[in-house]
Amino acid sequence: MTARLIRAATSNAFSTTLNGSLNDSVTTITLTSVTGLQAPGVTVIDREDGSGTATPTKREFVSYTGISGSDLTGVTRGVAGSTAQSHSSGALVEETMSVTHWNDLYDFLTAEHTLAGLHIISTATITTHLMASGASITSSDIRILRSLNVSGASLTGPFPLNPAWFLIGSFSGPTTQILPALPMPQAGGFDYINVLTRTVASGASAIIDINKNGTSIFDAGTRPSIAGGGTFVSTASIATKGFAIGDRLTVDYDTTGGLITDFMVSGRAR
Repeated sequence: MTARLIRAATSNAFSTTLNGSLNDSVTTITLTSVTGLQAPGVTVIDREDGSGTATPTKREFVSYTGISGSDLTGVTRGVAGSTAQSHSSGALVEETMSVTHWNDLYDFLTAEHTLAGLHIISTATITTHLMASGASITSSDIRILRSLNVSGASLTGPFPLNPAWFLIGSFSGPTTQILPALPMPQAGGFDYINVLTRTVASGASAIIDINKNGTSIFDAGTRPSIAGGGTFVSTASIATKGFAIGDRLTVDYDTTGGLITDFMVSGRAR
């Protein structure tokens, strides 16, 4: 079947006659009148004879894609389970509902609707993982998470980005570029950065740094710092919030002597 909408004539019970005989293979059909017909459409030839007697053995449904003058163009012969055959000039031509009307309409609607009539928005999960180790975090991992919250009739702008670094293990001394660089898939700007550790920071503060193309996005003294005994810090004090497509982000552990185990660095950007 073809996913398309077939147009009906502009008035009910359209009928006319063939203007010239047909063999069983021509794909342009000339009618006596096309007034009211619209394309694409489906008509039936020889549904009955001139006296009103049904002629099922001569009946043929044809579809067409265009109308030019008095001609139906782009004709497909023998649709709706009928057989292409010859017809005499003056044979009756009508528009009646056929299985082609119904099945093409069915295919058109089910391309965007479920069988229950619900509209299909998407069958995909709007989540992108970059360099992800799997569904569960078992080793150091980098991800970009995208979320879509629909609360209005229209959506504008790019999806928010939530770059996240998952670091498994104990960190007690300065470590530069803990994981490979994370390239940004779109331009945007950071709103905030969060750092969460599984264990409380012992000793002095645990300081995290994020670099864009090798340069910190924070001014001196404003890097995220988990105080001794703490597990979380959030900051919007970001000196360089903007980034372009392809800019590369890395994470450093710039401790002043603190010890933490298994931590996550995440950001919100849009």
